[in-house]
Amino acid sequence: MSRIFDAIKNAQRVREGKVHPNAPVEGAVEIPDRRRSRRWSLDVSVYVYGHGPTKEPFHEEAHTLHVNANGALLLLSVPVKRGQILLLTNQLTEKEQDCRVVFIGTRRSSTVEAGVAFPLTNPEFWNLPART
Repeated sequence: MSRIFDAIKNAQRVREGKVHPNAPVEGAVEIPDRRRSRRWSLDVSVYVYGHGPTKEPFHEEAHTLHVNANGALLLLSVPVKRGQILLLTNQLTEKEQDCRVVFIGTRRSSTVEAGVAFPLTNPEFWNLPART
């Protein structure tokens, strides 16, 4: 528990400008960030289109929990499987983007977290800055 407290205190000192952001916290272990682009916590409304296990088409209005230039973490009520191809439509911009389910996360009462990846980096889909 003290390492968590130390990390929080260090983050506060960084925000206040008292410590350099890259200064190591005592006892901390550095974990490399494997993401290809910066992650943003954004609630974006998207339409999700796909095919169910019986090849029946489905669509639903869903929301993102996190987005980046390479994909998103979606909150879905329709069951999906890893490797499944989906089509997303950003409700705000009406842009479309193909994606593949790469992660199935926490299952909530009637929803599931699904991580999706774009075939090519596309920050414009979310209206993110070009250098993310």
